[in-house]
Amino acid sequence: MTQKILSLCGLISPALFVFMTILGGALRPGYSHISDTVSELFSPGSPNKTLLDVLHTTTAILTILFGVGVLLFVRESGHTEPIGLIGAGMIITMGVVNVATAAIYPQDAWGSPSTFQGEMHKILAGVLAILSILSTLLIGIWLYRVDLFPGFGIYSFITVGVLIISGGFALIKMGSPIMGLTERITILAGLQWTVTLALKVFSMRGKPVA
Repeated sequence: MTQKILSLCGLISPALFVFMTILGGALRPGYSHISDTVSELFSPGSPNKTLLDVLHTTTAILTILFGVGVLLFVRESGHTEPIGLIGAGMIITMGVVNVATAAIYPQDAWGSPSTFQGEMHKILAGVLAILSILSTLLIGIWLYRVDLFPGFGIYSFITVGVLIISGGFALIKMGSPIMGLTERITILAGLQWTVTLALKVFSMRGKPVA
């Protein structure tokens, strides 16, 4: 039962993140999902920041729990290659880092003076991007080698390509009228991979995987 709950965290976290973003945008007058970044919802002085911080922290904790579930899945699979364990560890690390990106180190409001918290947010956002790409790549390589989910390794590699291309484009378009859209494309690419992996892992619970 614990294993199933940890797997479900990988389904709930992305859904909650999408809900949080839609809710935050609806509650903030003039907010645009096309031109405004998700992080702007958590800038100091933003409407409903406390509520959104709680929801964001919850998604981060769920990511940590899902990462633990993936780690246990790798360990129990009988194919405990370091690359799989490291990939799962990176998912856990993503959740830990994400805890700090909104409530502790929020993005500075656009046009406001730069702060230490705002600069830390940029650094942590970069760390998250790297962790997202590497965790997807490493788990993909592991699954490709052990062939637990046929085709999922290739699917993971394609996702990595999308993350790199869309992430680079989002970086180029930062500050443009479509920066919110380009950021969301990258975020959704990562979230759909998480959901798919969670479904795959959940489907294996109670089945022999070694």
